[in-house]
Amino acid sequence: MRVPMPAQWTRRVPAAVLLSMCALCVLKGSPALARGEKTVFTSQTVEWDPQFRKDSKVQPIGFAPAWTYSGFHAPLMGDLVVSSNRLVAVSRDGEIAALASSSGEVLWAARLPAAPSSGISAQGEALFLGLEDGRVLALRGSDGRVLWEASLSSPALAPPRQVQDRLLVATADQNLFALDPENGSILARRALPGRATTPPEPAPGVLLIGTEHGMLLALKKEDLAIRWRRYTGHAITAPPLFYKNRVYVCSADRTLRCLRFRSGRVLWTMSTGATSTVRPFAIGSWLYLLSYDNDIYVLRARNGHLMTRVRLGHRLEGDPARTPERLFVAPFTEASLVGLSLPGLATEGSYALGIPGEWFTTSPLVLGLRVAIGYGRTEGRILALDVTEKPKESKSPAPGAP
Repeated sequence: MRVPMPAQWTRRVPAAVLLSMCALCVLKGSPALARGEKTVFTSQTVEWDPQFRKDSKVQPIGFAPAWTYSGFHAPLMGDLVVSSNRLVAVSRDGEIAALASSSGEVLWAARLPAAPSSGISAQGEALFLGLEDGRVLALRGSDGRVLWEASLSSPALAPPRQVQDRLLVATADQNLFALDPENGSILARRALPGRATTPPEPAPGVLLIGTEHGMLLALKKEDLAIRWRRYTGHAITAPPLFYKNRVYVCSADRTLRCLRFRSGRVLWTMSTGATSTVRPFAIGSWLYLLSYDNDIYVLRARNGHLMTRVRLGHRLEGDPARTPERLFVAPFTEASLVGLSLPGLATEGSYALGIPGEWFTTSPLVLGLRVAIGYGRTEGRILALDVTEKPKESKSPAPGAP
């Protein structure tokens, strides 16, 4: 049986409905609630910041080839490094060469006793690299002479990293070694819970390193003892960043996590469209993240809010090169080098390699007013480009203007 509604209800209901409809109309048209920019994620809107837009200065630039080196018989291994005024590179078959950064002239060249297992690193006048047979070599940057060699239990997974008085080497058998950079003696060793997927990154008093099993470890620099660990459930895909008492780390579930540095506790997470293999970097209050979805994300470092998202032509898997004014990026297989303004990431100029079937194979490296970068899928080559600022086009006065 239907229960009749009280008379006062029948009078109030239409009025309540009418008021609700009016409120919805007002909210819908309110400019204060409008969102002008959106990402592909319906829950993640772009945060408007007038200061971020104001600080974005754009200066058109041009690229001109300065010199090219074509002396390697195999593709390059790892990225280019600088030792004093020398540009040093190593190939996958064990050739190593030091070039004058000003002219590309060969200062010295040598063949390693075995193929390299990783790229090369430089610290002052010393060069360090790992070999496939498990040895680590230290070379003198001035002439390539071997200073010392150390035999480890397995090949190095990444270029040795010197942090203060420790040379850190992660090996394929799930170990992290701390060597004396002066003579190669083993100072400490830590068994890792899985193969390292990142080189050790320095932070105050500790080293941060990620593994393929999804563990991020904070290890004491002195003896590699574990201070804290954080399990993400997915492989760590990019070197972690320590910045302002926080740690930022990417994992294979396409997530960026912000952790409290002292404890490893998660403060916030942010999802991206694809995995990220490039170490994030920060400028002021903004955090920059390059992703396989072809995008560069700019976030507020404090809370992960999205400031802007810039799309390039291909996936971003190599480290960018930075100056105070701009960012240089080489999207994978795109065969172009792109210059972007900082902090706003407006395109200032680009250089196309223009060789069919070839693309850039190393990260760009800033050499004063030049950028050096490697390419070649069958033979290693290095290209140095002069970067010049173009005069901005002046707007012509309107007809009849004084």
